[in-house]
Amino acid sequence: MALLLCAPTADELAALLADADPDGARPDEELKLVPIRLKGRRAWACLTGVGPINAALALGAAIAGAGAAGEPVSGVLLAGLAGAFDLRELPLGSLCLVREEIWPEYGLHDGTGVTAAAFSFPLWRRPAREGGDVYDRLSLARPRDMGLSAAADALEERTSLTVAGVSASRARAAAMRERYGAALENMEGFAVAYACARYGIPCVEARSVSNKVGPRAADEKDFPGALRRLSRVLPMLGLS
Repeated sequence: MALLLCAPTADELAALLADADPDGARPDEELKLVPIRLKGRRAWACLTGVGPINAALALGAAIAGAGAAGEPVSGVLLAGLAGAFDLRELPLGSLCLVREEIWPEYGLHDGTGVTAAAFSFPLWRRPAREGGDVYDRLSLARPRDMGLSAAADALEERTSLTVAGVSASRARAAAMRERYGAALENMEGFAVAYACARYGIPCVEARSVSNKVGPRAADEKDFPGALRRLSRVLPMLGLS
């Protein structure tokens, strides 16, 4: 059994693995599963690509590939950048654990917004004993649920929206914030969490705030700084 580490882009994965085995291989393309070592333990790494479709495809392929190689995935760590709806609440560089992912684009659209529960078809008719039907929300695991260091429990816990189209207007950002009350916006989290849920694998998600959601001034974004903050994730989890 092995942990799977994934990130949307090569830059995000390199930042996450900054303190991992320096001589180890790194995925250089999507849908490529690479064995790595973390503090003496075997693990896998992959790039999900950007967006929910790429992420779902990548996770399915990675989980299947690891199983075929005889080292099935026992848990998933997704790490990457995210936008924050309110930089006063979460300043640039804030490192967060995502406790719930919401996919605000699934359901019945009435012309002003999407209501998942009004739609007749859940994404997954999950047994009631496991939480019931899944529409647009999924809870994620905590590090201690995967046997990882509890030091990461000190991180801020937030809810995040997963979108296929990044919010680029004030009106869209405000509407999404008001409707869902989420603190973060990303493009892969729900898809990764959903793939893990379908396979019965716990998933932890860490995000570093790189920008304000919606239009932003020059001082409302810091992608290099947010990438550097991702290097703190593995040490906090006791993996480097």
